[in-house]
Amino acid sequence: MFTFDESFWSHDGYEDDGTGYLRPKRGSNYVDQKYVFNTFGKRVLDNAWNGYHCCLFAYGQTGSGKSYSMVGYGNNKGIVPISCEEIFRRIANDDSGNSYEVLVSAIEIYNEAVQDLLIPVEQRPRKGFEIRESKILGVYIDGITKRPVESYKAIHDTIEEATTHRTVGSTLMNATSSRAHTVLIIEFKTVTSCSTRVSMINLVDLAGSEKVKQTGAEGERMKEGAMINKSLSTLGNCIEKLAEKSTNPKKAVLVPYRESKLTRLLQNALGGSSKTIMICALSPASSNYEETLSTLRYADRAKKIKNKAVVNENPQEKLMRELLDENQKLKEMIQSLGAGRVDARTFEDLGRKQREIAEAEAALKDMQKTFQEKLEEDRQRQGELRRRGTVVNPMVPMIVNLNQDPQLQGRVKHYFPAGKTLIGCNKQDESESESEASDLDRDSDEESDDLPVPDINMLGRGMQRLHASVENASDGRCILRALNGEAAQATCLNGMTLDRMLEMDAKKCPRTRVDDGFVLVHADRLIFGPCYFVFVQPNICSAEVLIASGEADFTTAQMEEMREKRSATEKRIRQSLYSPCMVLPGLEDAQHFEQMQEMQKELEQVKRTLQLKEQVLRAKEDEVEELRRELALLRNPGERLDEMLYAGHSKVSLAIDNTFEEALAQLSAVEAMLTSCAPRGDSPKKKSLTS
Repeated sequence: MFTFDESFWSHDGYEDDGTGYLRPKRGSNYVDQKYVFNTFGKRVLDNAWNGYHCCLFAYGQTGSGKSYSMVGYGNNKGIVPISCEEIFRRIANDDSGNSYEVLVSAIEIYNEAVQDLLIPVEQRPRKGFEIRESKILGVYIDGITKRPVESYKAIHDTIEEATTHRTVGSTLMNATSSRAHTVLIIEFKTVTSCSTRVSMINLVDLAGSEKVKQTGAEGERMKEGAMINKSLSTLGNCIEKLAEKSTNPKKAVLVPYRESKLTRLLQNALGGSSKTIMICALSPASSNYEETLSTLRYADRAKKIKNKAVVNENPQEKLMRELLDENQKLKEMIQSLGAGRVDARTFEDLGRKQREIAEAEAALKDMQKTFQEKLEEDRQRQGELRRRGTVVNPMVPMIVNLNQDPQLQGRVKHYFPAGKTLIGCNKQDESESESEASDLDRDSDEESDDLPVPDINMLGRGMQRLHASVENASDGRCILRALNGEAAQATCLNGMTLDRMLEMDAKKCPRTRVDDGFVLVHADRLIFGPCYFVFVQPNICSAEVLIASGEADFTTAQMEEMREKRSATEKRIRQSLYSPCMVLPGLEDAQHFEQMQEMQKELEQVKRTLQLKEQVLRAKEDEVEELRRELALLRNPGERLDEMLYAGHSKVSLAIDNTFEEALAQLSAVEAMLTSCAPRGDSPKKKSLTS
C-alpha cells in the first residue's frame, strides 16, 4: 500500500464549460487545473515569498500527463503559467512598500547536454552549457541567460519563446512526448527596508520514462530514450541514497549527483536547502501496470527524504564576505608561490581559485545593479538582436511550422521577401558531423565552406547544406525548387516528393511547373527533411486563422506523406515482380545484402507461381470454350448433324466412331477364326452358325 499527501483523478468525468476549460461534472471525482494549483502551486509560491528555495517537479511514464500538469493546454493552464500570473498578481496587490525583482531562465537537458531555451538553436554551443560548482556560488550553469521581467505579459512571452525552442520528438506511445527535461528557473527577490531575500523557484517538467517495445522508437528516438532513462535512473538512485541517509543520519552515504546533468542541476533541490514537491503522473491503462508500480515506489522513496530549508536572507552580504575570504586564501597561495614552495597541485589550485573569484566578482557585480538597469540592458540586447535580423513585412508569403503538439504549432515563421530565399542546414548535429567527417576529405570541406549561407536554417536528418530555394517572383508567385537530387527526395509538396513530381508529365502534375520548380499555393503542406510547414499567403488569410480552421495541421501533412510513400512502395514492388534484379531503395548497404537476396528469391518464386497459374488458366479457358461449342451443337442437332457426325474436331463423336469401328473389326476377326476351325462336313452346328 502506498500513502501520499494528495491523490487526484483527471482521466475522465469532465465537461467543457464552453471556453475550452475542462471542469468536473456534477458528482464526478475529476480534479481540474485550478484545484491542482491551489493544492501544490500555491504552496510553492508561499514558500518563495518567505525566502525559501523551492522546487516542483513532475515524474511519470511518457503520456501520463506530466506536461499537462506543469504547462497545461489551451485554456487549461498548468502550474507554471498560473504561478507566473499569481506572482505578479501578488506583487500588484502588495502595499507594504517592498520592492520585488523577477528574473527568468529556461533550460532543457537534451541527450545529457544543457541548452538555454532563450537562445536560438543555431546560436547555442554544440556541447551545451557547463554545470559548475564553487564554494561561493554553489551549483550553477555557466553563461545561462537570466532575463528580467516586470509583468505577467513579459514572463508569458519569455515562456512562449522558450516553448518555441523546446526539443520535441514523436513516438507511437505519445505523439507530443517531451524528449528533454525542461526546467523553468524563476529568481524571486524581495527587497525590504532592512533585508533582502532571494528565492530560486525550479519548476521541472521531466521527460517521460519509456520502454522501447511499447513506444516503437528507433534511431535517434531510441538514443534519446536511452539518455532519458539513464538520467531518470540516476535520479532514482539519488533519491534512494538520500532516503537512506535521512533514515540513518549517522551512516556515510555517497549520493551520485555527478552521474547525470539532471541530478547535478537538482542537487540543491533534492538534498539541500530547498522545499521540494513531487507530482507523480500515473497512467490508468492496465498495460502500463509495471511502469505505474515503479512510479509509485519511486515516489514512496522520495517521500522519506528530509531537507533542511533555511531562509536565504541578505545573499549579497554573504557573497561579499565569502569573496573576501577567498581573496585572502588566494594571496596566501601567491605568497607561497613566491617563496618557492610550489608544485603541480598548487598551480592547479591557483587556477581554480582565480576562476572562482572571477565568477564570484561577476555575480557580485550583477547583484549590485539595480533592477531598472537590468531591464534596460535586456531591452538594448533584444533591440540589437532585432536590428541584426532582416526587417520583413509581415504581409509577405511565409511558411509556418506544423507540430504534433498544438502548443508548438504555428510558432516558427520563415518569410519569403522579394527575390530568392535559400533553405538549408548551416549547422549539423555532432553525431552526423563526426560520421561525415570520416568520409569527406579536406578539399570537399573547403568547397562546402565556399557555399553561401542559407537564409533559413533547418536541422535534421536528410537536410542538405543547400537544400531548396523559394523565389518570390515579381508577379507574386512563389516558386519552390530543390537544389540537388538528394534534396528533391527529402522535400515533399502535399505529401509528394519533388523528384517524383519532376518525373511526372506537366499536365498530370498537381502544381504548375516552372522549369525545375513548382508554384506554391496557399495552404500547401511542405516537408523539408523532418520539418513540417504550411505555406501561407497573408493576403488570403493569416497563419493563425488557417491553423485554427483545421485546414492545415500536422496530422493531415503526415497522412499525405504516408499515402504517397505507400503508393510509391507498391509501385516499386510491382515493377520488381517483372525485374527481379532491381534493388529496392534502402537495401543498397552491405548490412542489408541478405535481406535483398531473400526478397529477390521471394520475388522469383512469386513470378514462377504466377506463370504456372497463367498456363493453367489458359488451358482451363480452352476447355471451357470447347465445352461451350459442344453444348451448342447438342442443343441444335438438326442444323449441323453432318458436322456432329463427321467433324474431326468433336471429341465426343470421334470417340464413339472409333469405338464402333473397333468393335466391328474384332467381331469379324472372331467370326473368321471360328470359320477356319470348323469341320468340312455339314453338321447341325455349322448350319446353325452359318444360318
